[in-house]
Amino acid sequence: MKFDCGIEVDDTVKALLFDLDGTLVDNMHLHLEAWVQAGKEFSIPVTGEMITINAGIPTKQLIKKLSEENNWTVDQAAFTITKQKLYKELRAAAGPVVKIEPIIAIVKHYHGKLPMTIGTGSSREGALYSLKDAEILDLFDLVVTADDVEHPKPHPEVYLKGAKHVGVAPEHCLVFEDGEKGIESAIGAGMKWVDVRDYL
Repeated sequence: MKFDCGIEVDDTVKALLFDLDGTLVDNMHLHLEAWVQAGKEFSIPVTGEMITINAGIPTKQLIKKLSEENNWTVDQAAFTITKQKLYKELRAAAGPVVKIEPIIAIVKHYHGKLPMTIGTGSSREGALYSLKDAEILDLFDLVVTADDVEHPKPHPEVYLKGAKHVGVAPEHCLVFEDGEKGIESAIGAGMKWVDVRDYL
């Protein structure tokens, strides 16, 4: 099946697995802004590029990674809380979530035909909020968040957990992603993948 956006899903695919932020909902700019603002509050030079190239890694793990890479001395737990608080404020001020319609059209087409799961680096609270706001929560068999795995992206656990839940072998799963770390996760899981940025 080839969709209007150009994405093709072939007959070997038995399950669809989706990232959330930047794949189904257009909110990555809010995450970037929250990161940069939090960086200013903690006097560390966080840039949008740092966050973009690490998209998919949860806040708690990413601030640890960036601190180690840049020799930052920062209270990582306090930073995580601040960043998440800022994101909630920005999200509330932005109004209803902006849906990424070409990808949501694929979800709606396969609802009831193929099992589908979410694999996200967001918290469970944040993920459920976005899915409910976009009115697509009920379309998925399982939502796997950063709170539900021991090893978040780029580790493959988030997608392997989804595949196991729906009983489909990794080689018959297709992952939709917009971040390099998420694509690494899909590759590590032995799954086919689509970089949605090539089609939006």
